[in-house]
Amino acid sequence: REDMRRSGKKGMRRLASFLAAAPPLLLLAPASLAIVEGQLRCIAENWPRVSEEATLSGTDRNLFWGRQFLNPYAFTALEGSADVLRALADELRNSVHA
Repeated sequence: REDMRRSGKKGMRRLASFLAAAPPLLLLAPASLAIVEGQLRCIAENWPRVSEEATLSGTDRNLFWGRQFLNPYAFTALEGSADVLRALADELRNSVHA
């Protein structure tokens, strides 16, 4: 986040901004994509259990799932090989039943 502030991308809430900030931190594209993919899969895998433990209502589960976690806006502006993350998020968003 600090690097994003220095690069003038303060306030961006899209993965594209985070991926763009990776090279100055010596994180190459394949590694940064793998990290994000792992996080997406972990979120989807654990969401049903976590939302149950939090005793969220069905309405709140759906609200958080579609807007807070895997929010489609976060995946806009992805280009090239990073666009696979958008497709993965779409797949995961549709596969998890809150």
